[in-house]
Amino acid sequence: MAAKRRSLGGFTLIELLVVIAVIAILVAVLLPSLARAREAGRRAVCMGNLRQLQIAWQTYAEDHGGCIVNGQSWRFTVSWNPGDPWLTGADRYPDPPTEADAEAAMRKGALASYVGNVRVYLCPARYRQPLRYPLGVRGWQWLSSYGIVGSMNVWPPDVWADSDRRIRALWNIGRTVLFVRRTSELADPGPSSRMVFLDEGYGWGEVGTAWGSGLVGEHAGEGSGWGSGWGWGWWVPLHHSMGTCMSFADGHAEYWKWKDPRTISYAQACQDYWQHGGNPPPEPDDPRNSDYIRFHTAVWGKPPQ
Repeated sequence: MAAKRRSLGGFTLIELLVVIAVIAILVAVLLPSLARAREAGRRAVCMGNLRQLQIAWQTYAEDHGGCIVNGQSWRFTVSWNPGDPWLTGADRYPDPPTEADAEAAMRKGALASYVGNVRVYLCPARYRQPLRYPLGVRGWQWLSSYGIVGSMNVWPPDVWADSDRRIRALWNIGRTVLFVRRTSELADPGPSSRMVFLDEGYGWGEVGTAWGSGLVGEHAGEGSGWGSGWGWGWWVPLHHSMGTCMSFADGHAEYWKWKDPRTISYAQACQDYWQHGGNPPPEPDDPRNSDYIRFHTAVWGKPPQ
């Protein structure tokens, strides 16, 4: 009887250790799978957001005789694109003190009535505001992590015309419209090949955003800068399992996973600078990798030359 009572007294130490070891093995096996499943869910939400934004973009154009929305996220105090900004409608990009203030700002943009729920502007996997910034500007994390690329109705007509003339004098662009203002200009290549929204990841929906969009900036206005370099100060998004999401003018969305090791290392250096400060990373010595060429082609309709 005494032996029977001892056998019913509970687990032995060895048995407990075996159970703990089995649990540890199961956790080690399941955690990566759970993390991948969570990321896949976030990516699916992001793709859904981009599809809604793209439908809003298209509907706006249909309601305005084919003219696409102002690609800036807010109105410059100087004379840039004269249309209402697609995101905030403000004269400067706001630093909202609360999430409610950020949502109020995003309800004033030109696409707001087409989008409805302002949560559509926010990728669930977006970067959070780094602690190195003072409290007064951390409100950026509540603003859109998506942006319209610099080839889509960002610049005023005189800048567009001057940049286009200078670029065409140096490179063979053919019939491609670099600086799109109307949906009818999406013909060579067609709308399925031209990027509109990019999930930049950073919560500020910057004007003319997108890795590579800086190529239409002051450098292109001088007749140089287009067709080379990663872009005028913009960084490679890297927050969806070494990639990012985007939408195209025909309404579909895509997820691109970066493949070139140089893309990954540059993106990680940019992210580290964003989080911790210091000196921004230099652009890669040889940016003409497969990721860059693919991205440049989707933004401008032409590969770098």
